[in-house]
Amino acid sequence: MAESQQFQNATDFELKSVSIAALGEEKGYEIKQMVGTFSYVESVTSPFVAATMTIADSAGLLNDLPIQGGEIVKVVIQSSITEEPIEYELTLWKVAGRNAKNKTQSYTLGLVSAEALNNEVTRLFKPVSGRGDKIVKDVLDTLGTEKEFLSETTEFEIKMIPANRRPFDLISTISIKSVPKGAVGSTSEKKSKNEKQKVNGTAGFFFWETKRGYNYFSVDYLMDQADDAWGPYIEKISNQSDGADERMTISQAMFKSELDVMTSLRTGKYSTLLVFFNHATGQYDEYHYSLEDAYENMKHLGAQNKPSIIPATDDKKISDFPTRILTSLLDHESWYNKPDIASFEEKDGSENPSPYCDFHKHFAAQSLMRYEMLNHQQATIVIPGNSEICAGDAIRIKLVNKGTDERINEEPWDTESSGVYLVSEVTHTYDSTKSTNGRFVTTLRLLRDSCGDIESNHGTK
Repeated sequence: MAESQQFQNATDFELKSVSIAALGEEKGYEIKQMVGTFSYVESVTSPFVAATMTIADSAGLLNDLPIQGGEIVKVVIQSSITEEPIEYELTLWKVAGRNAKNKTQSYTLGLVSAEALNNEVTRLFKPVSGRGDKIVKDVLDTLGTEKEFLSETTEFEIKMIPANRRPFDLISTISIKSVPKGAVGSTSEKKSKNEKQKVNGTAGFFFWETKRGYNYFSVDYLMDQADDAWGPYIEKISNQSDGADERMTISQAMFKSELDVMTSLRTGKYSTLLVFFNHATGQYDEYHYSLEDAYENMKHLGAQNKPSIIPATDDKKISDFPTRILTSLLDHESWYNKPDIASFEEKDGSENPSPYCDFHKHFAAQSLMRYEMLNHQQATIVIPGNSEICAGDAIRIKLVNKGTDERINEEPWDTESSGVYLVSEVTHTYDSTKSTNGRFVTTLRLLRDSCGDIESNHGTK
């Protein structure tokens, strides 16, 4: 973080320029004096960035340009967090909430990345093939983007017919099917007549855009960022100052959810039964996928060594009873024209299996469970503005112990809620109406799949 003599407070900023230009025009119309607030949003579940800008217009901007949609809006902002100004370039897609009073109109501009609008008018027809990360890169090229693409390598090769779908819709389907390289789960045969075969492993990717570019990474990759986490950001006791850097403080912390057993049961988070039927061979299989069995092979941001699973009986847990059934027709033959067996399964004995086999067994329950696990602990914190934090980053927070004075004296920090979290969504809010230098705050929506900082009592009893 760069030091700056220009700003006295951690939340100060300067709105250096805001311009709006029609498509094809290089010179924009300067509207800095009209802007009240500018909020910029990134999310790991969104394939494009978005923003809103409130305008107080006494110059007739709507009529002078006139605004039709598709205009390029460039925002340049200086804050204490970086030496160089940060620049945002977005496309206008919406004007909303227009209100006229006296000679001034107030309204809100909706802004998105240019690729978001291109996605709506682009349809894919030709078959796509290759590993998941390659397909995503090829699909992005159809949008004509020049932004950087950051990804990790996936395990299996996929071949699909897009069927007239939009690029981002196809990428969403590929994300669920993708398995991290080297993370293929193992299967075990059933030991008794009543026991189901077990399948292990992890899967599931996120595709999202940040100011750094496009990102395609697995949930496991995002859960393995503790060493590169921002912070620590520390919750300060009200009206107390210890002389620490004010930019590294938490002004507000709220927890949306820390436990939801009913939803977890309905979504099969603890245990899922996978039913597969191969219509080409007539083979029928049932597999049991359990969180308890898969947990140790996954990366986690919290310190929890075991998942929190409720006992069902004296000798069984709820993870022993599947609460969701996933059924799927397996099809290894669609992209295979040779006379021998297409299946990759060892038991089928093929010497030359199809590279585009149906790998549902290795991602169906694994992806759903991995996404659901992220909702284990959800928090929202507000910190002094930091435009460098992006969705998909990790952040370390330290929250004050809310227990009795005796417990606080023993341990001043909340060891179960503190620790490293995934930034699932980030909102940078620049408010020019607050104080002389405005007010810049960053709101972070955080997720993680296990509790605890250095140690945790969850799952140990």
